[in-house]
Amino acid sequence: MMLSVQEDLYNGWIISSSSIVSDPSGFERELLQLMADAKQKDKWLIWLDLNVQQSKQIAIALEAGFEFHNCEPDRTTLIYRVREDAYVPVPPSHTVGVGAIVISPDNELLMVRDRIGMQHSLYKLPGGMLEEGDRLVDGVIREVYEETGIHATFIKMVALLNAHPYRYNKSNMYIVFELKPMDFAIEVMDTHEIEEAIWMPLDQFFAHQKMSMFQKELVHQALSHKGLVSLESSQYFKGKKHVEVYA
Repeated sequence: MMLSVQEDLYNGWIISSSSIVSDPSGFERELLQLMADAKQKDKWLIWLDLNVQQSKQIAIALEAGFEFHNCEPDRTTLIYRVREDAYVPVPPSHTVGVGAIVISPDNELLMVRDRIGMQHSLYKLPGGMLEEGDRLVDGVIREVYEETGIHATFIKMVALLNAHPYRYNKSNMYIVFELKPMDFAIEVMDTHEIEEAIWMPLDQFFAHQKMSMFQKELVHQALSHKGLVSLESSQYFKGKKHVEVYA
């Protein structure tokens, strides 16, 4: 069976994973033929997905001139530029973290202390990294609950930070929300990561010398500005699992 393809949006071909043969020599022969066909038909790109069991095919593709585009735990995507100046969509470039400003009716700020990585501040705002497919609000509410045991609801988006470089030489977005606490009894769920969670009076927080100046500025912004609220926008984006718009 020869490698089968489908057209992509960039005058390229996507190799069907089901047509990839297990025999390395057969795969090499078919891949080289496909590359020649792509050049003859003036295609710009070839996309190839291979899984962890196809390590020999990965090596063959790299030797033939393919290069890595993006990688996941169980698979990698490679591309071959049939034309040197072919447009290639940017691979995933960011991780996304979320943080929460949660203030009680008694003007106390919810804060946590990590078991590691707390050189810059005695305590920090609760939060963490988004998981694949997360909505921003769902992610930050989950992180607050896991780290403090507090249930909370969305009020507004406060700030967005974009930093480079971050882990693995990628960029990172840190998005901060103000949440309203629905209960107040602290119970750390993620005891592996979080050493302690507390309610700290705001005046003590702002006066404390061992609190991050950046986090003080974020809380100040939450207290003094309206921020961004969520807009209902699902009618504008059909076919998406979810869309979030803040304005």
